Amino acid sequence: MWSPEELKTAVPLGQALLTGLFAIGVAVLTWKLTGRRERLKLQQEQQMQHYKSMEDLYASLLEILHEGIRYTEAGLSYDEHYRNMSPLLSRAMLKAPDTVLQPFQDACDVMSAWSSAHRKGMPTKVGNTGFAMVSNLDFPHQERARELRPLLTDEMLRLNEAMKKDLDIRRKDLRA
Repeated sequence: MWSPEELKTAVPLGQALLTGLFAIGVAVLTWKLTGRRERLKLQQEQQMQHYKSMEDLYASLLEILHEGIRYTEAGLSYDEHYRNMSPLLSRAMLKAPDTVLQPFQDACDVMSAWSSAHRKGMPTKVGNTGFAMVSNLDFPHQERARELRPLLTDEMLRLNEAMKKDLDIRRKDLRA
C-alpha cells in the first residue's frame, strides 16, 4: 500500500487537487450566474425600450387625432396632417395589438364622418374678401356634426382606455 513518506506527500497533493477543483467549480458557477444576470438585464432593457416605444406610439396616435380636430375646426388644409399621419399609421399597424387598433379605427371612422359634416356645415367663403356666406343648406351638416362630436369624444376615450390597458399589461410583464 502507501508508505508513510508517500502519504506525507499525497495528503497535501490531494488537498491541493481538491482546492483546485473547488476553485474551478466556484469560477464556473460564478461565470454562469454572471452570464445569467447579464442576459436578464439585457432582456429587461429591451422590454423597457419596447414599452417606451409603445407608449410613444400611443401618445402620437392620440396627438394625431387631436390634431385632426384642430385642423377641422380651424378649416385648415389636411395636407400636412396626412403627411404626418401616414408613417404613424404604418407603425401602428405593425406594432399595436388588435385590442388597440380596433378602437383606433372606430375613432378614425367617427372623426372622418364628423370632420366631413363639420366642413360641409361651415359658411362658404366668398372669394378672397374675408367674408363668408351662411346658407340654410349648411344647417343639416352642422346638426350632424353636433351629433357626432360627443360620439367622437367617446370613441377617443375608449381608445385611450384600450391603450392604457395594453400599457398596464406591458408594465406588469416588465416586473415579472
